[in-house]
Amino acid sequence: MISTIAIMRVTARNVLGLRRLLGFGLLAIFPAGVFLLLARTATEIDKAEGFTTMSMGIFLPVIVPIITIVVAASVLGSERRGNTLSFLMLRPLSRFSISGAKLVSAIVASFAITGAGAAVLGTIGSLVLNDFGFLIALLVAALIGTAGYSAVYMPLGYLTERSTLIGFIYIFIWELAIAGAIQGLSGTSLWRISASAFVGLAPANLDFDLVEASLGSLAPGAGGAAIKVIILGAVSIAVTGWLLRTRDLT
Repeated sequence: MISTIAIMRVTARNVLGLRRLLGFGLLAIFPAGVFLLLARTATEIDKAEGFTTMSMGIFLPVIVPIITIVVAASVLGSERRGNTLSFLMLRPLSRFSISGAKLVSAIVASFAITGAGAAVLGTIGSLVLNDFGFLIALLVAALIGTAGYSAVYMPLGYLTERSTLIGFIYIFIWELAIAGAIQGLSGTSLWRISASAFVGLAPANLDFDLVEASLGSLAPGAGGAAIKVIILGAVSIAVTGWLLRTRDLT
């Protein structure tokens, strides 16, 4: 247990340098700044629409994936390409324990940034719309989205140096274009799964048209979204553990 915690601590520190924290931190709070400017002169209806747009049009589908993919892909990928992963494998730990520790590290490190962005946007939205249910809903949705993208891109970062490029293609071509146009593919979109949790927990005064267009065929609900991500995380740990046992680390 002590070794696992040490792996998590060192990994989180390695993937979150000062420049990355500052750059991603500014990116994470960008939607909150835009919404704050919009809310100053907007009507109550426009405020609800603006908050829904910032949350489900920018923060969850763009900001959370970009930050998480870059961080999660580097958790194992940077160590393998820097030839330091083999030293970790010398420890008397199972490959699945290492995989689990790395996944938790990816989630914690990414959520340190995405959670901060969700907290700022959620707090401003809650103050403007007079209901702190928005803050809780956005924090939970950001955590679910961060965990989902971490589960997919941690093993992918180990397999290929182009994992970040693959991630951006997945976001902008598959999730935002193809899955957005074909409702039957909504379930293949990780940010829509997190958005279903957001809608399930948020107060009712979100913009209905934007919610319907975003979720597609997915039903609102935090419980279902959490279960999907937990299963995805278990598969990620199993796959990554197997890869660490069977693939050449150099």
